[in-house]
Amino acid sequence: MININLFFIFVITVLLSIFFLFQPHKVDQKILQDMPLLHIENFIMYELDPFGLKTLMLGSEAFRYKDRYTVDNINHTDHSQVHISNLRADYGIYKDNTLDLTGDVTLVRDDGLSYKTQKASFYKDKGVFVTDTNYTLSQGNNVIHGTYLDHNNFTGKIHSKNINAKYYINEDK
Repeated sequence: MININLFFIFVITVLLSIFFLFQPHKVDQKILQDMPLLHIENFIMYELDPFGLKTLMLGSEAFRYKDRYTVDNINHTDHSQVHISNLRADYGIYKDNTLDLTGDVTLVRDDGLSYKTQKASFYKDKGVFVTDTNYTLSQGNNVIHGTYLDHNNFTGKIHSKNINAKYYINEDK
C-alpha cells in the first residue's frame, strides 16, 4: 500500500514539474496573405466578347492570386484595339486590365510598328503603352530611340523623351 501511494506521489510530482518547469518550444507563425490560389504550367487564357476572341494570353508558367496573374514568358495578343498587337516579355503581371512587363519586352502591331524595351506597362482599357526605360521604336526603315514612351493606340499620339530618330519621308512626285 505504501509503494502505491509513493508511486502516485512520484507521478504527480513529475507531472507537476513538467507542467511548471518546462516551456513549450516557441514556433514562429507566418501568416501567408499573398499566397497563390492556382499554379498553371503551359498557361493559355482566352478572353471572349460577343464579337469573338478579344485577347489571347500564353505563358510557360502562371500563378493566379486573388487579384492578379503572374506569367513567365508571357505572350499576349490583343484584338480589341484599332490594331492587333502582340506583346512578349520574360515576365508579366496582369491586374485590373493592366499588363506590367519586364525583361526583353517587345510589342508588334499588325501595321508593322514595333517597340523593344526592358520594362513597360500596357493599359488595355485606355489602349496606352508606356515605358520609362530606354526603348527602340521602329516601323519599316524608320527607327526612334528614346528614354520614355507613352503611345496611345486609340489616338495614335506618341509622347517621348530624349529621342534620337532616323525617319524617312516619302515625297510625292
